Amino acid sequence: MTAAPAIVLRDVGKVFVRDDGTAVAVLEHVTFEIAAGSFVCLVGRSGSGKSTILNMIAGLIAPSSGTIAFADGITKRPRLDIGYLTQKETLLPWRDVLHNVAMPLEVRGMNKAEREVRARELIRRVGLADAEKRYPRELSGGMSRRASLARMLASDPATLLLDEPFGALDAQLRGDLQAELLQLWGGSGKTIVFVTHDIDEALLLADRVIALQSGGRIAVDVDLPRARPRNPRDVRFGPEFIALHEQLLDALTTDPGVRSVATA
Repeated sequence: MTAAPAIVLRDVGKVFVRDDGTAVAVLEHVTFEIAAGSFVCLVGRSGSGKSTILNMIAGLIAPSSGTIAFADGITKRPRLDIGYLTQKETLLPWRDVLHNVAMPLEVRGMNKAEREVRARELIRRVGLADAEKRYPRELSGGMSRRASLARMLASDPATLLLDEPFGALDAQLRGDLQAELLQLWGGSGKTIVFVTHDIDEALLLADRVIALQSGGRIAVDVDLPRARPRNPRDVRFGPEFIALHEQLLDALTTDPGVRSVATA
């Protein structure tokens, strides 16, 4: 049985207005549904509107046209049941790891003892139990990402939005955090929308991959094999995944909205 949609985008468009008054259409007529509990990756070149879609789902910006609806029918934005992990580091420099992770619970009014118990459990789960008293300046890049992941999960959001969260890390750290994310998501029932430009990352993580071209045009929308865990070697060299990789790569490299630049 197909899961009910958690998020539905219908004919969504977004126009930004520059300082000089010029209107720039970033997205036009974007329509798709995201099933509850699924892991969906949006892949696309820079400027295809991936991050704009996440920002609209999160309620940080409004569509210029069309609608974004949720299963519960609530239209108020931003939503408290959405966690968002952005590309940039957003840990508060004056708070240690424990108090950064506990911050969403503090904002919601949870008492100190309860929120610290919850924060410590998440810190342990992401492998930072020995670092809860460290400040962001004392953390490596990988540790900062782990702390940010724990903070996103602190309020137990139903939907997780991740915008190229591991792109700045080296290959080993990226692999470790990809595995950590899958472990945290597995069996949780949470819905994940994950933005990446890395096709291999999308094929390793997702249930479904949507390839966007300029203007948010959906060039490929494909369900992936359900078997998990996936071995990165299988994703890179397995015949089924090679075919999927070629299909997605072709969509990104033949984007009609991207002008080719001749090199001298």
